Order: sequence, then C-alpha cells, then structure tokens
Amino acid sequence: MPTRKPPKRLFKNKDVIHAYQHDRSAKGLRKSMTRDHVDVLQNIEFALVNAAREDPNIDDRMIAQSLRICMHQTDSPDDAGLPVVRLCGVLKAMRSFREDVPDDIWLAGLETVDDSVRRHSSLLPGVRSYLDFVNGFVH
Repeated sequence: MPTRKPPKRLFKNKDVIHAYQHDRSAKGLRKSMTRDHVDVLQNIEFALVNAAREDPNIDDRMIAQSLRICMHQTDSPDDAGLPVVRLCGVLKAMRSFREDVPDDIWLAGLETVDDSVRRHSSLLPGVRSYLDFVNGFVH
C-alpha cells in the first residue's frame, strides 16, 4: 500500500502574515470586541460623544487624531490643537475610570473605535458624520 504525502498546507510558514490575513485579523478584532467587550467600546464612545456635545467645533478628524495619540501612548503634540488635547484628556480619564480593563483590551477598544471613525467619515475638516452616526447610540 503506497503512503500518502501529508498536505502541503501543514508545512506553510505560519509566521508569515499575508495581506488578506491582516485584513481578517482587523475584522476579527472588531467582531470580538463588539461581541465580548461592548462595555469598553461604549465607554470610549460615550467619552468622545460627550466631549463633542460640549464643544461643537470637534469633528471626526479630531476624534481620529486623539484616538491615534492614545493608541500610541504619546503625549499630545503641541500642534494638535486644544480640542484634540481635551479629547486625549477625556480618554485618559475614562481609562482611569476603567482600571479593571486589561491594557490589551483597552487598546483593542481604541483601535475598534478608530476603525469605526474611519469607516463612517471622510475625515475632512468639519465633517461630523461619525459623531452623528454614533450619537444615536450614546445616551
């Protein structure tokens, strides 16, 4: 009886991440966050929407910029502008409030909200389409 060769897929380099796998992992992250950690996403969005309600000059671009700053855990650049600095402070305050959330889950929440901002907005100056979208969900 001849022996069969094992399938080639068993020997593929598992350390190589292809472009399609990267896209799938982002979708998987978003799906797991919306399934398992809705409370974290709600906290982040609540903080951002409340800050935008207080300051009508805040737009989607500022939201995205503050999320990026917080994701990379850098201090706000001097040229970021006062609203972005305020948004970073609001997000840091919410992070302090949610000390029970592990850092990797919090970071995944920031990434998921950032992905949502980029999907729902053109990020042009003055555009608030993401804020208008999420405003209906945040009370």
